[in-house]
Amino acid sequence: MAKKRILTASTIPLVAVMTAITTVLTFAVRIPSAPTRGYFNLSDAMIYFSSLAFGPWIGGVIGGLGPALSDLISGYPQWAAFTFVIDGGQAVIMGLIVKKFKPSYLAIGSVVSAVWKVLGYVVAGSFLSGWGPALTEVPGNCVQAVFGLVVGLALFTAIRKAYPPLVRIGNLGYEVSVPEDSKQ
Repeated sequence: MAKKRILTASTIPLVAVMTAITTVLTFAVRIPSAPTRGYFNLSDAMIYFSSLAFGPWIGGVIGGLGPALSDLISGYPQWAAFTFVIDGGQAVIMGLIVKKFKPSYLAIGSVVSAVWKVLGYVVAGSFLSGWGPALTEVPGNCVQAVFGLVVGLALFTAIRKAYPPLVRIGNLGYEVSVPEDSKQ
């Protein structure tokens, strides 16, 4: 028997609900940062949680769409496309690196995905506001990434403990056996 990952009909509402939660949490806590007109928010917590709980691709969709929608509805439409790529990429990177829930994978995934996010926003900020203002955002983006990791990891750990089937979703072990003769 071959092992194959499958998406079920329940994946669509899961993505919709998690995207809505991510949008609201990103929108609800907005601390503006003057130089590039960006803002500190809770998106990273949901990005890390989603990538750990649901894997790189579902986490990437949730992590990209939620914050991008928040940008659109909160008066930052110029950031939405950048946010979709940067934050979605952050979730994909984290989900691809964390194949097993081990400290070494978490550390590497956290650093690489945070560097992606910080560099991504430096480049995006340079297009929108120039290099000087974009570089001044680096410390805030670093703090947001670390804070988001702590909150997202705590949330994942708590939900994983309270609801063990969560581990079977995404890339932390969910695989379905498919008989060879049913493959097309």
